[in-house]
Amino acid sequence: MVTKLLSVALLSTLLNAQDLRIDQAWMLVQERNNGLKAAQSGIKHSEVMKEGAASMVYMPKVDLHGSYTHLSKPINLDVSDLSNAISAISGGSINPPSELDLSEQDIFLANLSIVWPVFAGGKTLYLSEIRDAQIDASKAKLELVREKTFVKLVKYYYGAQMGKAYYETRIEVEETFAKHYEHAQKMQEQGQIAKVELLNAKVQYDKAKTETIKAHHKYTIATSALTKLLKEQQVKMDSTLFINTDLKPKSYYIDNAIENYPALHLLDAKRKQTGSVVDIQKANYMPTVVAYGNYNLYRDDSVLSQSAPDWFAGVAVNINLLSATGRSEKYEAAKIVDHELMLLQQQAKEDLSILVEKTYNEVILYLDEYQSLDSSLALAQENVKLRRIAFNSGLSTSLELNDAELFLAGIKTERLKVAYDYIQKLSHLMILSESSEEFMRLAQEGEEVAR
Repeated sequence: MVTKLLSVALLSTLLNAQDLRIDQAWMLVQERNNGLKAAQSGIKHSEVMKEGAASMVYMPKVDLHGSYTHLSKPINLDVSDLSNAISAISGGSINPPSELDLSEQDIFLANLSIVWPVFAGGKTLYLSEIRDAQIDASKAKLELVREKTFVKLVKYYYGAQMGKAYYETRIEVEETFAKHYEHAQKMQEQGQIAKVELLNAKVQYDKAKTETIKAHHKYTIATSALTKLLKEQQVKMDSTLFINTDLKPKSYYIDNAIENYPALHLLDAKRKQTGSVVDIQKANYMPTVVAYGNYNLYRDDSVLSQSAPDWFAGVAVNINLLSATGRSEKYEAAKIVDHELMLLQQQAKEDLSILVEKTYNEVILYLDEYQSLDSSLALAQENVKLRRIAFNSGLSTSLELNDAELFLAGIKTERLKVAYDYIQKLSHLMILSESSEEFMRLAQEGEEVAR
């Protein structure tokens, strides 16, 4: 009764669910996953920072200055000696002032200044290169997040499929044991089997019901994880567990991993940044050339203000001969970091090659294990067939028949588990060396794993 209620609830859920193949589910995840959206924002941030670096390279610094100054007293020039001399020469007919007002007590100024670094040893250009490398790093990080999310989807999607298949297998086992128990009751009433046989059939039937309930709970949990990842209320999976032996040679996946794996691209971007940092530190030994200019927009009528030029422009050159900033140490430290990253790149390629080879071998191992279970499945099915005939003829016990049924269910479950493990390892291999598209092709063209 419990199993029938669970089956009805499951059927009702699936009827209202959206049919989704694994590739369609992946499209949904890429549209809705917040982790991917955050990584995409990281790219936009790096692009904005690059635009800022470009303005530093090509645009001058232009400032508009304005000031108001109140002096304790105006600035005056004592010209009394000159005034007395003029008065004496003129016989007193000319009496010039003894003081000359150079400024007013309130001073208003406004000017426009321009500073344009003409040459700084290439620092601004190297900074732009750093920004380009940061964009590349952000893109590599996005790909790493995308790959991690894809592996997570495969785990949840096919995990739910395995849970569904296992649940359906347990329903079949329960129904089989229910028939055994019903048949045993009739045989015991007719005196064909002992009561202990009937009790054994009842125990196995009760255990089967318990296992069915457990399988349903596991399936529900797996489905819930998938729907949350997809941000859907209900999902009906349209792609089944599969096996595909159409794999390319191992060397193909290793070469593609070294060429395309985002973690290596991230190290490349970091290496470009450290290389530019080395160039920036080297540029500290180069002279800097700055063009500058100023234009007075407003000045008062004082002598000082009127005597100042309307504008001026010039070029300044600075060569740092000696400084306490640790130029040589910073330069050597930058070269050490760059060399360290180069060694990390080489080691990462070696480690990646080993990882791809290991993952490839594990995929092949699961393929061999799955194929080796074919003979076990055939044996288990034949054994159940013979035990049923023997039990119905009174030549075999219910315990022997139950063992045969459980062995068959165990082989089916093991095949499902091996197929699931194969799919997991295959997704890792494809992400390491190829892309999600190659996985989709293998899933579409693969052999469906029957329960």
